[in-house]
Amino acid sequence: MFDIVYLGKRFIHFIKRYPRTFTTIGFVIIFCVGIWVGREVPFEKIPNYFKSYTDPIKTDETKQVMSGIVHRQIYDDGLLTNILSIKPDAVDIRLFSALNAAIGTENLPSIAKRHKALIAINGGFYEMSGTYRGESVGALKMDGEWVSEPEQGRVVVGFRTVNEKIETYIDRISLEHDIILPNGTTLNIDGINRGRIYNELVIYRPIFHKVTLTMHDGVEVVVRNDKVVDIHDGQGSTRIPDDGYILSAHGRKRGLLLKNVAIGDSVKIREQIVPERVGDSNLWESITHIIGGGPLLLRNGVESTKKSFEQEGFKSSFHSFWHPRTAVGKKEDGTLLFVTITGADPRVRRGVTLSKLAKLFQEWGATDAANLDGGGSSMMVIRDQVVSVKRKPQPRSSSKDSDKPTEPDKKPEKNAKPTELDKKLKIDEKTAAPTDKDVKSTTKDDKSVSPDTQKPKQADPEKRTITARGNRRIRPMPQYQGRSISDAILIYPRSTDNSK
Repeated sequence: MFDIVYLGKRFIHFIKRYPRTFTTIGFVIIFCVGIWVGREVPFEKIPNYFKSYTDPIKTDETKQVMSGIVHRQIYDDGLLTNILSIKPDAVDIRLFSALNAAIGTENLPSIAKRHKALIAINGGFYEMSGTYRGESVGALKMDGEWVSEPEQGRVVVGFRTVNEKIETYIDRISLEHDIILPNGTTLNIDGINRGRIYNELVIYRPIFHKVTLTMHDGVEVVVRNDKVVDIHDGQGSTRIPDDGYILSAHGRKRGLLLKNVAIGDSVKIREQIVPERVGDSNLWESITHIIGGGPLLLRNGVESTKKSFEQEGFKSSFHSFWHPRTAVGKKEDGTLLFVTITGADPRVRRGVTLSKLAKLFQEWGATDAANLDGGGSSMMVIRDQVVSVKRKPQPRSSSKDSDKPTEPDKKPEKNAKPTELDKKLKIDEKTAAPTDKDVKSTTKDDKSVSPDTQKPKQADPEKRTITARGNRRIRPMPQYQGRSISDAILIYPRSTDNSK
């Protein structure tokens, strides 16, 4: 074991003995760090970041989107908080994945517009790169079908409709997913619609992709109507049937699957949800829409601790730093609260800690709350408008003189005497075209007259301006669309008869 005091003394002795060497090494280290900082740190965003703190504007606006839906927007010191309060009998809530597939990404305004939703909020975590970009990292169940399994016992949010009212449940759950083979052997399904790794059995459904995108080091069993119709061993990337699924196994589970399955055998999938709250297992199995996030913020009005955040797999850099956040909570009467806290300027990354977010939910009257995906994915869309950013209106370049007609556009007065130029430009109506003699004499006397139009030329600086893209019309900048995401929570208004 090294003595830290001895090492410290030897280090000081080295500096005294070799001052020039130490100075050289120090300069090299500072130079390398400076290069890294210059490449990694976006210095052009630093002024915007400080402006977001020094902005003195503070607003608090509340608007009613429709009956039963209230939108509150708080703008304070460059931080924009959107709180959407929804009565449980006013809306229908559904989950949708990007591009209607288990992999791939799409921005939130596009998802909302494609599915014609009134309100849209970004969903759970997902893979941001690689072959499986857009794959949900956490629970995702849509219309009663599992798209992705729960992750590390993290919190999930479930929605179901009972007696024309939305019921919301927030809890940590785990999923026991098994395949029962013909001889009674049971194999645990390790994953749903994701990449297969060593000694795993993964199920691929049609929503994943056209093929499984797997390597050739496993076996894949094609199942239709609970019957094995084909077995592909050592081939990989098998086509997924529209009316079935694929069981893809590797390593030890590959051997078990080959040993116990043959073409024509019947197989059955068994699933059981185990929630953290005792006695809610049958309840969760009846929930049609489940989305994962994390960590749990509130339970029965009690704030979660940082230790519980880390037990769900979130480090201190995630829960104790000021990140943009998206979260969902519910009150005791069932009222839903959808919240985004972001920087008002999309170029500035501002937010809150999870402990602060939990305290805010307590102030807003929530009893249970869960965090969803945040950062650049945090976004809320209402009526096709992104409300999670607040851009200042840009002044238009307009002047009083631009509204006035130019000199050639002015109509001559009735009693005005014709000028010498008018006399020269006057053409006999019976004559089809001016003669060459007339054209030459006109251009000789007044060089601003064009022989084609017989009108004086006027300089038009706007039409003659050449931009960097050539002599084209400058198109307006597109609206802020945010980072592309994997899945979203879409909200639809109920019909008038149901909402009363």
